[in-house]
Amino acid sequence: MIRPLRRAEASGAARLAARAFSSDPLFAYLYPDEASRQRRFATEHAAYIRRIYLPHGRPVAAIDGASGEMSGIALWLPPEAMGALDRAERACLPALRRAAGLQDLARVLRAYDAFDAAFPENMWFYYLGLLAVAPEAQGQGVGSALLREGTDRADREGVACYLETGTETNVAFYERHGFRVTHEIPLPDCGPTHWGLWRDPASGGA
Repeated sequence: MIRPLRRAEASGAARLAARAFSSDPLFAYLYPDEASRQRRFATEHAAYIRRIYLPHGRPVAAIDGASGEMSGIALWLPPEAMGALDRAERACLPALRRAAGLQDLARVLRAYDAFDAAFPENMWFYYLGLLAVAPEAQGQGVGSALLREGTDRADREGVACYLETGTETNVAFYERHGFRVTHEIPLPDCGPTHWGLWRDPASGGA
C-alpha cells in the first residue's frame, strides 16, 4: 500500500533512507566517515522531510501489507511548490550544519550548489528529491510502485518530472520508467558524476 507520509514518521523515514543509501556514491563522498554516515544522513533528511516535503510537497510511503512496516519512501515536490524551495532549504541549514560538522560542511555546500546550478530553468515540473527502499525490501517492486504513483499523477496533470541520480544502475531503472538523461552534473572536489533525468508526461495524460 502507498499512502501519504505522516509527520510522526519523519524520523523513521529518514532512518530508512539512510540505510538504503548507506553505500551510495554521493553520500559516501559527502560523509566519508562510514561509522557516522547513516546518523548524519538521517539528521539531514529528517529536516528536509519536516521543513520541505511535508509542508510543501507530496511525500509518500510504501507500507508492507504483512508487517505494517514502512518499506520505502518517495519525496516529491509539485510544480507549484518550487517558488518556496529556496526559503525552505534555508530553514534546513541548522540541521545540515549539525549533520555535516565543521569537517565536511564546506564540501557538502559546494556539492549542493552544483546541483542547484544544474536545476532546470523551467520550474513547472514534479521534482523527485528522493526515492528510497529499505534494503530488505529491494528487488520486490517497491521502488517501481512508488515511482509510478508519482509519474501517474504527473501524467494525469500533463506535467513533466525531473530527478538526479548518481549510479548507472539507477539511470537504467529510471529509463525503464520513461526518464531520459538530459545532462551530467559534475561535483566539485572530485565528487561522483551525477545525471539529471527528465520525463515528459505520457501523451493523453492531461
